Amino acid sequence: MPLRILPLLVLTLSPAVAQAAEVTGDTGKGLTVTSDDGQFSMNVRGRIQLRESVTTPPPGDEAREFTTIGRVYTARVWLNGHTLSEDIGYTFQLALAPNDYRDGTISPIFDAYLDFSHNPNASVRVGQLFVPFDRARTIREFSLQLADRPRPVSELTLDRDVGAYLYSDALGGSMVAYRLGVFAGGGGNAIAEKAPGGLAVARVELRPLGPVDDDSEGDLNRRETPGLALGLGAAYNLNTNRARSTTSTTYTLGTADYLHLAGDLVFKWRGVAVMGEAVLRDAREESWTVTDDAGVAATEYARSGWGWLVQPSVMVTPKVELAGRYSRINAFEGTDPKYVTETETLGNEVAAGVNYYLNKHRFKVQGGWTARFGEDFSQAQHTGQVLVDVMF
Repeated sequence: MPLRILPLLVLTLSPAVAQAAEVTGDTGKGLTVTSDDGQFSMNVRGRIQLRESVTTPPPGDEAREFTTIGRVYTARVWLNGHTLSEDIGYTFQLALAPNDYRDGTISPIFDAYLDFSHNPNASVRVGQLFVPFDRARTIREFSLQLADRPRPVSELTLDRDVGAYLYSDALGGSMVAYRLGVFAGGGGNAIAEKAPGGLAVARVELRPLGPVDDDSEGDLNRRETPGLALGLGAAYNLNTNRARSTTSTTYTLGTADYLHLAGDLVFKWRGVAVMGEAVLRDAREESWTVTDDAGVAATEYARSGWGWLVQPSVMVTPKVELAGRYSRINAFEGTDPKYVTETETLGNEVAAGVNYYLNKHRFKVQGGWTARFGEDFSQAQHTGQVLVDVMF
């Protein structure tokens, strides 16, 4: 039950200007402070994920031995609410665990954006946030059924970037949603300057059977009526200096132009859920070579390819879920040779997991196994995980 304290004197320098406020709290949803006049609110939440992993490399590896690691895999803090009016929202997310510092980033900022929602048919978000391209990536990490995102998503999708997009979750009260955005194209927390360019993205979603919680994996609520969401996304990133468009290695010799396409679906009914997605990234030029003053040539490569995934699950009891996944990534001819080798040796992925939900996705214990392999499953790289994920 929410805890309500009213009134609470907000601390100010002068008691004469102190205002009444309300504080509410609930398990997994943090604390929310709301001013008495309703013009300001702030919710504070935290999340930690503790993970133990066991990995063995493919049999061909001469040093084939089990390795283990136990760690705080992620630690997050959220501040979100509204200011001046309920139509002006804000979200601020910090990521504090070592694993959250990817691609050499030096900042803990994940999300930092404003949301202007006065018109439900044309709301605006601006700041650093997820590029609204494909469903399997924009689902929040705490809502995942398996320990890690599918390989096609981590490799081929678009991540966070700085920019703005226009959107509606139910255009004109219909079953259609859309997102239209422009971004800097260099990814989140960019610190290196690059050639002028940018990222344009468009996404349309259809929910023909009515509203469905397609931004959360699984059917934990055991819907009594079927829910279906279909999505299409397209984007073009001009002059990006990142190997994966908005993430990974930073180019030093040139830039890439990437076309991105995605199609996805989510189906839920009576504890059964299926998510499927296909995603593509294609560079206008696959490589570029620069010769320095000494006559030494150096070459950089783009990473073009496509992939797909299917992820079914079923709630076997009100708190226990079984989930599985198969995915595949493929490289286009002429692209980065290292990426070609990776897809040939580890391009297939099979995963399975069992989840116990104490408070749905806000407090859960997960166990899982993942195998990545090429054409021969006997040469697979295996990883097992046990994790506890808690939001408070």
